[in-house]
Amino acid sequence: MSIIVNEENKVYEWEDISKIIHDTTEFDIVKDISDRTKREDVLAFILQCDTESLKNELKEETDISIEENEEEYISELMNKADEYAVEIEESLPEDLLAYYYAYEYDEDQEIIKSILVVAFEELGERKLKDIGNRMITVVGD
Repeated sequence: MSIIVNEENKVYEWEDISKIIHDTTEFDIVKDISDRTKREDVLAFILQCDTESLKNELKEETDISIEENEEEYISELMNKADEYAVEIEESLPEDLLAYYYAYEYDEDQEIIKSILVVAFEELGERKLKDIGNRMITVVGD
């Protein structure tokens, strides 16, 4: 499996991050896509989240319904998944940064897929976001 190492030779393995995600969030890890980053200092994951709890929260917070405005409803659902992903970054060790983005709503399976990219903070938020945005374009491959 994948690992990242910083300049001080501190190592985080894929399993370390996946355990944090599993133990502290609503997300399931679908796939390790770290090799697609073509970088050795970044871990990348495809995650999925069941939409039932997202829909319940959305129902409490807004009066938007899927019947009235499907596009806006799905957009709000995706935003809610991004909010859930904040839990991941809050649970990571302090020397790591995370970038996440909900990119697909599968109505049939009732899941939202997200991308998560993790690196040491030395990489910087801007570079991590660039890598994350590039990964969004390759997840369907």
